[in-house]
Amino acid sequence: MPKTRGLVNLICAYNAALCEPQRVKMMKIMGSSPANSVSVSDFAAILGISQPTATKHLKILHAVDLIERKRVGSSVFYSLNLKTIDEYHQLLEIAFVKGFTPCPFGYRCDECPDADTCS
Repeated sequence: MPKTRGLVNLICAYNAALCEPQRVKMMKIMGSSPANSVSVSDFAAILGISQPTATKHLKILHAVDLIERKRVGSSVFYSLNLKTIDEYHQLLEIAFVKGFTPCPFGYRCDECPDADTCS
């Protein structure tokens, strides 16, 4: 999970990790593959990118906990972190609900008891 807290900050962290088309494609590849079955070389071959580029993208996705890594011998395999993806989905739903609800604290987030799920 990102080190940041708060609804807006968490959504921004996840969105930043997913703002690159190759990373979204990587998520789709993992989502349509058995868990822990996709390696860096698989991503590179499927997407037509270098292994260092694939590794860079995977590190960004892993930094926000959207994916998990599993080492088997000298190879590392990747899969989706479904718990974090579910959290991201829930945060987006909360954001849409709160986006159409007046703020009872006049947008003074430091005074809001719901800051973790709002600001």
